[in-house]
Amino acid sequence: MAPVVETLIERGFTVHAINPKQMDRFRDRFTLAGAKDDSRDAGVMASAMRTDPRCFRPLAAADPVVIELREWSRIAEGLGAERNRLTNRMREQLWRYFPALLELENDLGAE
Repeated sequence: MAPVVETLIERGFTVHAINPKQMDRFRDRFTLAGAKDDSRDAGVMASAMRTDPRCFRPLAAADPVVIELREWSRIAEGLGAERNRLTNRMREQLWRYFPALLELENDLGAE
């Protein structure tokens, strides 16, 4: 969940999720132009919440362990991407200045 959503839930607000395609169908009730307009969309969502609450999924606060696991997962993903970026950068530099070394080692990213 986004930090804003988590903060709202922590403060006691009821937060619901809706599929964007459902939002498009709700918007068709009011106008067939299909143009997105924030103020109109707010009214459409409020009306839909009043008339069709079953279409909205209430969100609940996630378990703190799950939140921590997601954060660790994001960190690991970021570090992996940075490792790949630095490996490619090192390969490029070696190719420019000392290409013979690239013949000795095939996988520069290996441990």
